[in-house]
Amino acid sequence: MRAFFLLINFLLLFPIFGQDLPINSEVLMTIDSEEITVDEFMNVYEKNINLVQDKQQKSIKDYLDLYINYKLKLAEARSLGYDKKESYLSEYKGYKEQLIKNYLTDKKITEELLQEAYSRKLEEVKAQHILVRFNSQQDTRSKLNQIQALRNRFLNEDFETLRKEIHDGQSIFVEDLGYFSAFKMVYDFENAAYNTAVGEISQPFKTQFGYHVVKVLDKRRSRGKAEVAHIMIANNSKDTTQTPEQRINELHRLLLQGESFESLAKQYSDDKSSAANGGKLKPFASGEINSEIFVDTAFNLNEGEISTPIQSQFGWHIIKLYAQIPVEDFENIKYDLEQKVKRDSRSSIIKKKMIESLKKQYQIDAADLPTISNLFVYDNESKEWILKDTSKKQAQFIKIEDLIFTYDDFLVFLNKKSPKKLNGIQKSNFIAEQYGIFLEDQLLEYKKEQLPFENLEYAQILKEYEEGLLLFDIMQEKIWDGAKNDSTGLLAHYQEHINKFSSPAQLTASIARSSKKATLKKTKKLWENGSSNEAITSALNAKEQKVILSSGSFNIDDPLLPKQTQFTTGISSIYSLEDGYVLLNITALAPEKNLSFEASKGAVISSYQETLEKQWIQNLRKKYNFSVNNEMLEALSSKVSQ
Repeated sequence: MRAFFLLINFLLLFPIFGQDLPINSEVLMTIDSEEITVDEFMNVYEKNINLVQDKQQKSIKDYLDLYINYKLKLAEARSLGYDKKESYLSEYKGYKEQLIKNYLTDKKITEELLQEAYSRKLEEVKAQHILVRFNSQQDTRSKLNQIQALRNRFLNEDFETLRKEIHDGQSIFVEDLGYFSAFKMVYDFENAAYNTAVGEISQPFKTQFGYHVVKVLDKRRSRGKAEVAHIMIANNSKDTTQTPEQRINELHRLLLQGESFESLAKQYSDDKSSAANGGKLKPFASGEINSEIFVDTAFNLNEGEISTPIQSQFGWHIIKLYAQIPVEDFENIKYDLEQKVKRDSRSSIIKKKMIESLKKQYQIDAADLPTISNLFVYDNESKEWILKDTSKKQAQFIKIEDLIFTYDDFLVFLNKKSPKKLNGIQKSNFIAEQYGIFLEDQLLEYKKEQLPFENLEYAQILKEYEEGLLLFDIMQEKIWDGAKNDSTGLLAHYQEHINKFSSPAQLTASIARSSKKATLKKTKKLWENGSSNEAITSALNAKEQKVILSSGSFNIDDPLLPKQTQFTTGISSIYSLEDGYVLLNITALAPEKNLSFEASKGAVISSYQETLEKQWIQNLRKKYNFSVNNEMLEALSSKVSQ
């Protein structure tokens, strides 16, 4: 819930990124000692006014009331020490570390990697590979020789023969990988696959998993995304009139007879999240829906075509393809690509360029590597590094602008990173390697500390998240959990507002639907003569699907029922509905009724939370001193209304 709340808070309460520096620093209002400028408030107002649902709160003056309430809640959170809590500090630190990654980047190399990734998103590669794993540096030479020998066999022998002979699933893997595109494999493997021609086998290459060779079988353009609608009858459908398979076949026959796909989806699909929209799903690509048969069926349809019934692990489906959508333009998916680039091994390329840039941006004074190599020795008894000249412990080792790191700082770093066993060659290499890492780490840390002063956008986003966390924590304790845990208050609130908590009117009935009024006239006569639903289905649907029967309890607003109708028990008149007709055989009616406290507890809690929040805001407005520059407010209102 916290993540969702922070997202909504972020959208509703904060300005657009990348704005110019404030251009109006006049104070619009104060809350205790905090001053809010005209620019700060207007940024928020202009960003969020279209999201305000209540038209009465769209004016500057009314929106200011919402903003004051928000600022008062934050003032109370800080007053009560929510910003000092360990849970808050930990989450804020975690977010800051994630956010800062978006700003520690080299734009040129990032753009090149994005363009490469996009070109690969447009193409899928089908490949097979052999992997030989290794466990240590000493092991690599023999494993490289082994993969070379296996490549020679791969050139001349059948893949399946090799797989059966040498694949053990532990040290050697011989696998058919199917089709894949960018980001589906580690970057080095992806490079080898895309840079190898169809029918060719790559030279051996190394990843963190071991040594590979890859054979490219095919390359094809990406299938993009499919835009479909579906009708689903769940495996555990509540309708006991027929089995899910029988019901889906009935619906398919109706579709073949020309009935509306959208109308049938609205009335009969068990996927309620899409049924209201005629069965339409969000466009998806291969792998984005957890049913291979569903995805393959969708992509194999022509636009406008309807599938035969298929069964997935969720139930029975009929799919209609509206469109096959190619991979989006680069600009539309650039952000998503950028996040993926930064998460995989491509990020090491970006980091290298970033370090080069920082070395040019900041003034650095660093100790000479040959000199320091002789100052640090490895003690085999203690298994620790030692600084030979202890007088240098507090001497300057590296200086970045005005920030100084000592020889002792580097010594602590060395001992944290050092393995327990080092031979002579490894010792000299280790010092050089860790010296470079230490300098890079301190450069990046320095950049992080300077970033709020160098980048206004970053500073704004960080502040927004900080305030969002505070708001969530205090709302959870004071309002959300406060209401749920106040059993006495909840019961009193229920009793005071009992008429707010009721169940809708219901009816118990059999419902007959048909595209032809004459069919329902026959159904009505059969019901009047005492025929069962099963007998009616057999009689009327013998040659073609003429009628669909559903039985059970239905809310008055159910999409199967005609709107704004006064229902009575017995067999109804024939009503028009959507693009067809319905007939009801009602056996019982249940009026709207007040729910018990237990049955309505969720709604009671929600209502009680609203009441508590209103009372809380009233108290905060009394507790804190705040004032508004009314002259400035009037000027803003006049300007906005023009």
